Amino acid sequence: MPLRPLADVSPADWFVGDAAPGILRANLGPSGFESYVRVLHSPMGHDDERYEGHLEERLLRALCEVLSAHTATPDDCFFGLWDGYGDLYGGDAVGFLTAFSGPMRWPGRIFGKEKPPPPVPPAFPASILEGPKVAFFHDYLLFGGPLSDAGAWGAASYGHAIRRDINSPNLMWPADHAWFVTTTIENTWTAVGGTQELTDALLRDDRLEVVRTRYDEGALR
Repeated sequence: MPLRPLADVSPADWFVGDAAPGILRANLGPSGFESYVRVLHSPMGHDDERYEGHLEERLLRALCEVLSAHTATPDDCFFGLWDGYGDLYGGDAVGFLTAFSGPMRWPGRIFGKEKPPPPVPPAFPASILEGPKVAFFHDYLLFGGPLSDAGAWGAASYGHAIRRDINSPNLMWPADHAWFVTTTIENTWTAVGGTQELTDALLRDDRLEVVRTRYDEGALR
C-alpha cells in the first residue's frame, strides 16, 4: 500500500531542534545515537560515479530489512521527501517525459495544427504539496506508514500509464526513535544513526556497502 501523506509534521519535532552543528545534522542526522555509518549508493556506470541523493531500490529494500529488526515500531514509521524535486509539480518541468507517448497520430494530422498535449499532472494534490512541511535544512513532505512501504509514495502517474518513480526517502525514522536515516540531495551515501547492534548488523550485510563514520565535522571532510 502507498504511504499516507501527513498534514501534522510534529512527529519530526524531536530532531528538528537538535542542538548539534548544522553540517552534522544535515549530513548525518540528529546527535545522540550510539553509532553512525554511511551506506554507499550504487555506481551509475563504469566510471564509479555514484547516485547522488538517491538510494537504489534494491539497496533501500535491503536497508529496510535490517532496520526493521532494530525498532519496536516497524509498522509505524515516518518518511520525508524533499519538496524540491521538479517531477512532484508536473507541468513543463517534466513534460518531455510524455512528449512522445500516447497513441500514434494519423498521417494526415501531421499537416494540420497540432493539439497541445495536456500538462503533466502534479504527483500529489495541492493540499499535500502546499501543506505543512518538515523544515530540516530543506523542506520535506511528510508521510507515514510501515517501513516495508518505504518509497511507495502513491504518486500520480505521468499520464499514458507512465509510472512516476520518485526519489528514495530523504529522511526515515520509526515512531520509537530507535534510529534515523538521512539521504541529502547531493551526497553519494545515506547516513544511519542507531545502536551499535544496528550498525554492526549493517556492516555484516553483504548486500550493502557500509562504512563507519564519526559524528564530528572532521569526518565529513
